[in-house]
Amino acid sequence: MKKIPVLIVEDELLVNISIKGILNDAGFDAEAVQSGSEAKQALKGKSFKVIILDIGLPDTSGETLLEQWRKKYPDTEIIILTAHAECELAFECCRKGAHKFLAKPIDKEPLIEAVKDAAKTLKLQKEVRVLKKIINHRSETIDIVGQSEALTKTLETVGRVAESGPSCLLIQGESGTGKGLIAHTVHQMGSRADKPFVDINCSALPATLIESELFGHRKGAFTDAKEEKIGLFELADGGTLFLDEIGDMEIALQAKLLKVIEEQRFRRLGGTDDISVDVAIIAATNQKLETLIKMKKFRLDLYYRLNVIEIALPPLRDRVDDLPLLADHFVDFFVRKLGRKIKGFTPDAMKALQAHSWPGNVREFRNVVERGCILTQDETIGDLELMFPRIPGVDDLNLADSIESLPAMPLATAEEMVIRAAFRKAGGNKNKAARILGVHRTKLHKKIEEYDIDFDD
Repeated sequence: MKKIPVLIVEDELLVNISIKGILNDAGFDAEAVQSGSEAKQALKGKSFKVIILDIGLPDTSGETLLEQWRKKYPDTEIIILTAHAECELAFECCRKGAHKFLAKPIDKEPLIEAVKDAAKTLKLQKEVRVLKKIINHRSETIDIVGQSEALTKTLETVGRVAESGPSCLLIQGESGTGKGLIAHTVHQMGSRADKPFVDINCSALPATLIESELFGHRKGAFTDAKEEKIGLFELADGGTLFLDEIGDMEIALQAKLLKVIEEQRFRRLGGTDDISVDVAIIAATNQKLETLIKMKKFRLDLYYRLNVIEIALPPLRDRVDDLPLLADHFVDFFVRKLGRKIKGFTPDAMKALQAHSWPGNVREFRNVVERGCILTQDETIGDLELMFPRIPGVDDLNLADSIESLPAMPLATAEEMVIRAAFRKAGGNKNKAARILGVHRTKLHKKIEEYDIDFDD
């Protein structure tokens, strides 16, 4: 276990030496200085969890340093040393943020207990921050719903993985398939369930900010580093760190990430001390990492390290049997949230849901259900215009105007989407759909069979 670093700021040499010896013998990593200027220099090169600060220093006031350090080092607890005559001042220091004060001469046991208690307080504060972060960043949780063979096999794998608790897990699947939800599930079902689950989207931030988010930084480490920051690896200590969209991480940062995963220790940006952690890694991507490796955009060694266990999530188009269950589940969720009285979808609407290719997967499906629940005036949702609103350039089939906004997909998938859009616009009528598409009914019929589109005239 890593020793807790303690800085002793005491100008009396014998007291200084005594306190340092007591704490080092008790298993702490204690360093000692005799002035405020020496303390400031020590704090530039190392992160201390606890500072033992004498009020009366030769070059500055301990009270002044307390006020400065409480703001500058919010993740450090400060214990005040005082003589009996200074008790009133010591009480004032506690009101300004000191953890507690100890009166000289210092007894061994109270000193050790005070430092242990300060370290325990820091740990509790850290756990509170983690909980707040999870609450602030986690979206509304929806259970995994479905009974299709594809989903059942996936969930069986999830159960086995959670039980074994691997050091690394790789989740692959298209956008919107629920990679984040699976990551949460693995964590909650495993032995780390009572520990932090911390996540970061690697595509949402530039590399410099991602590095700071992951590893933290010291004040002044870079231009905008105006205060010390704890990184996500440190916040996730004992628990799980979820690296979403790992395929978008710049390759220069991948080498550092690999080393941290391997060694389970790192340094904050601008810091000199190693910080040891125990963190399980779950990485997810909607990209084919094998392709990125061939393009030299993803490290092969990092891929092997992450891919201890792999879970491949099926797209929603391969889970058509789950759509009625998903529809009922989301309708129930939004009925409770919106206070509406909605029973579900009409048969024709459900047929349209099952005919759609769902390029956005469960996320798109959820949005369609929410939109229908908000806009419908009836007890059942049946208006396709509510569910699939007209998109200029797509429903009119002027794809040249909107192609840049479409997600990358196989050509066959895009063709199927256009045909299904034409069917929705035509109300399921094949002749009208053929006219919209500008093709002969016979050619359209072949495409209907190819994509297994089932709409009645």
